[in-house]
Amino acid sequence: MKIKIEEDVLEGTGAEIMEHLRLRTFDPAEFPDTESYIWHLRANYMRMTDRDCDLPQGDTETQACAMLGRLAGIGALELLEG
Repeated sequence: MKIKIEEDVLEGTGAEIMEHLRLRTFDPAEFPDTESYIWHLRANYMRMTDRDCDLPQGDTETQACAMLGRLAGIGALELLEG
């Protein structure tokens, strides 16, 4: 998977990209793991769009890819390779 956020291009699995983004937050300790960061992004997505954001059951990779797809759908990032 490959995404672009502003001028940054990130590449890896969905979970690796989410982990990279988690570590770039102001206080990465606020989110103890990648899954908690995904759920934080989900809550922000719902607040910003006033839309539901169901994530699939499954592992962190499945949820990360789904969340990245949702964010691409609202223009928060560009999905370069899926």
